Amino acid sequence: MGTERGSIRHRDRAAALRAAVAGDTGVTAPPLRVAVAARASGGPSVAEPYDTLTRRIADASDRVTDAEVDAVRDATGSDKAAFEIVLAACVGAGLARWDAAVRTIEEATDAPA
Repeated sequence: MGTERGSIRHRDRAAALRAAVAGDTGVTAPPLRVAVAARASGGPSVAEPYDTLTRRIADASDRVTDAEVDAVRDATGSDKAAFEIVLAACVGAGLARWDAAVRTIEEATDAPA
């Protein structure tokens, strides 16, 4: 019972993160942030330079380069806008991992004893 209740809270929080990425607040266009988050979770490509940075964040975030961030900053026109793109990619990658973990747990829980 406690696990199920905790799972619901986590799902609500994941939904809130997804909604925040798609929200109207911020300096970048919500469709761009949504596309970047989707790309970070294995979705279709987005325009450059966003695609390169997003893939790097999703696959090897410890290897993000200054040049990749600079390219996004140049494309967006500000540090704040570049931060929003980085954050959207991080949220997308993190939630993709979360979704995979939930599926694995559900499959293990449904397995016959």
